[in-house]
Amino acid sequence: METGIFKSASSILTTYDSATPRVTAEALRDLWKQADKVSTAGIAAEQRELQETAGVAIPALREIGDAVVAAAGKRVGDFLPLARTLWDEFGREGRVVGAILLGALGEANPDTVLPLLREAARTSVTWEDSDRLAMDALGPVVNLKPAAGVASLEPWLVDENRWVRRCAVTALGRVPMKHAEMTRRCLDLSERLLRDQEAEVRKAVSYAIRMSARGEVAAVVGFLARHVPPTGPSGTWILCDVIRSMSRESLPSFAGMLTRYERWAKDASLSAQDRASVESAVEVLKGAARKRGRA
Repeated sequence: METGIFKSASSILTTYDSATPRVTAEALRDLWKQADKVSTAGIAAEQRELQETAGVAIPALREIGDAVVAAAGKRVGDFLPLARTLWDEFGREGRVVGAILLGALGEANPDTVLPLLREAARTSVTWEDSDRLAMDALGPVVNLKPAAGVASLEPWLVDENRWVRRCAVTALGRVPMKHAEMTRRCLDLSERLLRDQEAEVRKAVSYAIRMSARGEVAAVVGFLARHVPPTGPSGTWILCDVIRSMSRESLPSFAGMLTRYERWAKDASLSAQDRASVESAVEVLKGAARKRGRA
């Protein structure tokens, strides 16, 4: 069902001219500023200072994005100027809408759009920028031909920009949700970032491993079995957060990892902080073991 905001956005798009994309972008900004707002507390103040942030709720922005996509169709050349203008000049809200449009244009012409997505990822200033680009723009392009799409992300994983790496591994983690046969390949690539020094990247690696369990749980269990304990301290938080944040549906499948994590917790070389992290994972696994025993 078309809502009021969708219809309003569609009306704005009827006068779109690719030669003057900013005119349309400004009209869309006026529209989203009328939508419901949410808290921006989850975004650091110093990051909010780097871009305009109105705090518009994602569902409203998604409706606007859907209207733009409907107007664009497969006219990649005509609507890339609008997508890039929204991303480059219209702050947090423009980036959410722009990412949705980039995803649709990428599905129509991946060879043209994929390099632009890497450029866009480099300009991210918040985790939300990176994640929206991964989920709404990069993901649809990669999933078109998953084997080739996943392979195309390998250079992203060694990019010097942390947001490019985060964007890539976030997209990798979501591939198995639609293509379970790609689970092991996506885990192999995610493994390359287990020793990443950037906290924002490590959070995305944990997410990618957890999401991979929605494709093939056994592959993720095997992954943990190979890497617990990790060869370096940087992987400690990731491998513990995977367990602590695993979905309730998948967690019982990991109960067999309890002994391995318990042995790890006794490692005398662990720092106090790392030991607490491992012990917290142990407690979660104990709960999973109890639950599996009652099943």
